[in-house]
Amino acid sequence: MIIEYGKISISEKKKQMAEQILQKLPYRYCFITGSFLFKDDYKDIDVFVITRGKKELKSYDKKINITVIDFNDLHSLFYHSIKKLCLAKNILPEKDLKVTLANYWDVVNEATPMILNEKDRYHKEVRDLILYTEYLKTGKIIDAFELNKKIGSFKDYSSILDYISKEVPKVFSDKISSGYIKRFFYSQAGNYKDMLEYDAQKYLYSLSHAIIAKVA
Repeated sequence: MIIEYGKISISEKKKQMAEQILQKLPYRYCFITGSFLFKDDYKDIDVFVITRGKKELKSYDKKINITVIDFNDLHSLFYHSIKKLCLAKNILPEKDLKVTLANYWDVVNEATPMILNEKDRYHKEVRDLILYTEYLKTGKIIDAFELNKKIGSFKDYSSILDYISKEVPKVFSDKISSGYIKRFFYSQAGNYKDMLEYDAQKYLYSLSHAIIAKVA
């Protein structure tokens, strides 16, 4: 029997396909999420398996992408997001969500070079950027459907940078004291100052000062 999470309408045909796929996997905790659930023109099927250890699992079908999630990662925002909308083999395990502003700044640092270097190719880093930003702004964990819709709303890479410039300073100014912001982001700006010939470092340098200015 397939356990259904989320509130979108999923066709019986897809539910049957999901059950066939999941029953072939020798794991208690596995589930399907992503565009397969809500798009007719999906390119592949995203399957997640929860196990001990991040071993790589090979798929028996080239259209099926299998990703392993370690039990220690069940507190992540990523896991809490993808399990909101999925078809699962069994009831999925729960762990309390753990999100920190330090994690968020790491995500911003990782996403910025990818956006500037790859331009119109959206990557995992952009997904994480949106998940963290929307959660810290609103307290809401967005699911795979909402995330796909949000990513699709960006016209190009520059609109994602505009999103960062607008939302990131707001998040930090709302969450932590002005004194801590000034100490932390003056230090961050100093780290970027010697590498301003790189677009990503130049952007992060300006973003650090914009966050400081937000609380000044």
